[in-house]
Amino acid sequence: MADKPSRPARGSRRMLKLAGMTASLAGRYAGNKLASAVRSEEQRKAARARLNQQAGDHLADTLGELKGAVMKLGQFASQVSDLLPEDIANALTRLQQQAPPMDFELIREQLESGLGAPLDELFAALDQQPHAAASIGQVHRGRLHDGREVVVKVQYPGIAASCDADLRQLKRALRMGRLVQVDKNVLDAMFSEIRERLHEELDYCKEADNLREFQHYFADEARLRLPQLIASHCSREVLTMEYLPGTPLREAPKDQRATLGRTLVDVMCRSLFEHHAIHADPNPGNFAVDADGHLLIYDFGCVKHLPKETVETYRTLITAALACDWATVDSALGALGARVPGSAPLPDDFYAGWRPIVLKPLLAENGFDFAQSRIHKAVMAKSPEVLKLTRQLQPPSQTVFVDRMINGHYWTLVNLGAVVDLRAAIAPWIGLQDQ
Repeated sequence: MADKPSRPARGSRRMLKLAGMTASLAGRYAGNKLASAVRSEEQRKAARARLNQQAGDHLADTLGELKGAVMKLGQFASQVSDLLPEDIANALTRLQQQAPPMDFELIREQLESGLGAPLDELFAALDQQPHAAASIGQVHRGRLHDGREVVVKVQYPGIAASCDADLRQLKRALRMGRLVQVDKNVLDAMFSEIRERLHEELDYCKEADNLREFQHYFADEARLRLPQLIASHCSREVLTMEYLPGTPLREAPKDQRATLGRTLVDVMCRSLFEHHAIHADPNPGNFAVDADGHLLIYDFGCVKHLPKETVETYRTLITAALACDWATVDSALGALGARVPGSAPLPDDFYAGWRPIVLKPLLAENGFDFAQSRIHKAVMAKSPEVLKLTRQLQPPSQTVFVDRMINGHYWTLVNLGAVVDLRAAIAPWIGLQDQ
């Protein structure tokens, strides 16, 4: 029989687990480096791949057990290119799956403490089995005394207090294990940005504000439904919303998929270019379709607000790339932080080689069939070019959540199998004139 779910490790126990993982990873990679001295190039590559796979499994097991900021960061790392080796990123994708649940008595404690009343006074009914379990909390279905069906998101105890220490220890593990392939200052900047978003995500009052904000933004969008907030049953650690039943997008009826895909793209474009605030957690579990074909968005814990100048730079980057204006592309990437300061401009043929890959959906004249997309494979095949340019290119910390949104929604559209006229969807936002 499986062990009863328990409280996530806290304090010194968390530190010991993370420190043990750090020492193990560092030792393995140091040993591999010594052994590589007597191996052929082919043997070195094979050994490194095996080691990366083992390291990825170790990371995923440890971060999944600890939950909290480190598990959230592992989920994030699996979605962002150029941060971790492919084998490690692939192993971390299993952190996107539902986490093991916590014991309901701990959830009861959090609810009663956060809302200041006994459970039976707060809810007429509350399922003890979680509807979903994730990195920093889990969701339970329930019913209020007035008959409304709700979902209640409850934060795991001790997660917020451990956030900063977790991130420091994980960054140390990545450096000592030589798992990251970016400059120290770039990694520090990325962790700083991630830390800021995590602290916001750990504050469910902030998530409530985000939900209200997006309800205001999209009050006129008939294709979209967002849950209503139950403000009387919310606190920093508890968030209660109306229950909106839905089907995962990957299971949507075929005759709804094109409309759902276009709706998702329209919401993404409008969020970025009009409101300068994006839903930055593209986990598939955060999106669904209801019986009437509405796109549902459930979770607003991770919302990134962008400066106007950053949005304008994105607009410039897209139009310049479509026009093959490589000098402007290079300048825009510099403004976004993707170019190493002071380094020489990249040659035109570098950008020209990437254009038909990353802009393929925008270049398609009659819509792009994401079900047939092989963009990810083309990017993977061409990525070694980027790794050779570390003196000129770097991961941009200021736009890391925009990149996460774009990458995540690409996979959503692939899994949805949608045909979307991306050029028509984005044209009004970037002033694109049909040729």
